[in-house]
Amino acid sequence: MNITRIMAAPERGEAGVRPMDGWQAVTLPDLWQRHWPGFLGPVWYRLDWQADCAGEPLALNISRMVMAGEVWLNDDLLWRDERLVEPLSRSWNLPRYWLLPASSQQEANTLWIRLVGSEHAAPGLGTVRLGVAEQVWAEYRTQLLQQRELVYINLLVSLVMGVPFFTFWLFRRQERAFGWFALASLLWSLGIVNLLLTSSWPFANGEVWDRLSLMALALYCPAFCLFIWTFAGIRFPRCGRVLWGLALVLCVAALLLPKAQIAMLQMLSAVVLRVPLPVVCLQLLWHACRAREIHLIVLGVCIFSGTVFEVLTFAGILGGQGVYALLVAPLISVVMFLTLAMRFASSLKRIERFNDDLLARVESTRAELTQTLQREHQLEADNIRLNERLRLTHDLHDGLGSSLMRSITRMEHGDGLKDGQFLSVLKTLRSDLRDVIDGSSSVPVWPSPQEWLAPLRRRFIDLFDDLGIESHWRLPEHWPGAFTAPQLLALTRFLEEALTNVLKHAGATRLEVGVRAESEHGLSLWIRDNGRGFDVDEVLAAGTGVGMSSMRMRIERMGGQLRIESRSGETILIAIIHGEPVVASHE
Repeated sequence: MNITRIMAAPERGEAGVRPMDGWQAVTLPDLWQRHWPGFLGPVWYRLDWQADCAGEPLALNISRMVMAGEVWLNDDLLWRDERLVEPLSRSWNLPRYWLLPASSQQEANTLWIRLVGSEHAAPGLGTVRLGVAEQVWAEYRTQLLQQRELVYINLLVSLVMGVPFFTFWLFRRQERAFGWFALASLLWSLGIVNLLLTSSWPFANGEVWDRLSLMALALYCPAFCLFIWTFAGIRFPRCGRVLWGLALVLCVAALLLPKAQIAMLQMLSAVVLRVPLPVVCLQLLWHACRAREIHLIVLGVCIFSGTVFEVLTFAGILGGQGVYALLVAPLISVVMFLTLAMRFASSLKRIERFNDDLLARVESTRAELTQTLQREHQLEADNIRLNERLRLTHDLHDGLGSSLMRSITRMEHGDGLKDGQFLSVLKTLRSDLRDVIDGSSSVPVWPSPQEWLAPLRRRFIDLFDDLGIESHWRLPEHWPGAFTAPQLLALTRFLEEALTNVLKHAGATRLEVGVRAESEHGLSLWIRDNGRGFDVDEVLAAGTGVGMSSMRMRIERMGGQLRIESRSGETILIAIIHGEPVVASHE
């Protein structure tokens, strides 16, 4: 693939419009502050290229874009970051790979890259590779390993090492080495997580993450040195104070410096904080050799080798292999873990003896707890049986009792029942008894109030007509909310009992039943008759009869309210329940 020209120009006009002038030749990777110092707006890169691989799929790889960007192939948008305004997407350490659509390619092609930078970062464009898909993919995988996967491994190992030792230190504060090791691991994790973030969440911009990362890495250096000194049992109080003072100065600078100086401070702190670690490792080796402690010698050699390798990598002496310096911190953590495990082995023996004693006490406590739970389960079972009996009593009264009352009333006001009518009554009673036994699980959720009350209305309306009671039913076509089967069953039983009471006690000649909507997706079911009425307070205070208490209990069990108003010539009962909003279906 032949890239003939690479140019860049600042965007000084309308946002998103390619600049007409100001283009200048650049080489990649490129930092645009070199060409336009202090410029903070977007910058366009133009790469002219010609395809010389006819018939083969072509791919594009960009190693990094600082901070967010969009890519165009000729005049077709190939990709765009999710956020191109603050808070920006963070593509600065994320390699990208695309297969180029053949439909967008021409004999002479132009790749347009628009980058939106941030003042706190060093904005620019990394390397760009165009070529055969297989070759570009291999290069992209190498970048992904170096820029993402090794960092993930580093972060994972640091957290895996840091969290357990922090827990050990919480339970055994005198083991100060555990605490310093945990603090150093957690600070290191916070420092390098900035390499993996692709957004500035939960902050307003990525500047906050850069400042936090700087502070965490500045504090990591004295914490790690104090771990080495504490673990080896050596003391350098003056050196410790100097390191903490230096770290605090860097933290204050990270907080107070302007955005434009953050990148410079990152470079300065990287140099300053790499110097003390090899020196402290030499102190550890000197002490370990004098004390002839093998585990300290192994630890010292490992840490010194790792820190020297990392310093040489940062200085650029090791070249391309320097990326594997990211594995130094995890390897050091593993070696420290093994060293600490050797020291910790003796303590585990004491813990095992303690565990044996603890196990015996646990078994004793478990036996006592089992007996207590058995008693609790027995009491719960007894309570369930009592509640089930009470529910069955109300269901028999409201359901089967209502059917019996209708049959008795029909016989009292008629000429008796013929064989067919008697058989019909028995079948109705059998059906009602099945409903009581099955409970609410067999009650369907009707599509409308009219269909819901149709069976009950059909059973009572003939009896009302025979008795000369004028009945009116006002039922809407749609539910005002979504109601469950138990709620509809409770309202059905409530209506059966109310209509039965009208037949038994009211002496009414006119009856109205209605359903209407209430606020918050609620529903009210009301029954009004012109009967003789009764004293509501007296009946409720006396507590006689099952019907009134059954109605109130059913409605309140569903989270509803029951209102009763009665005087001579008018009695009205209103049951209100609340449902859920009706979810509209979309075809």
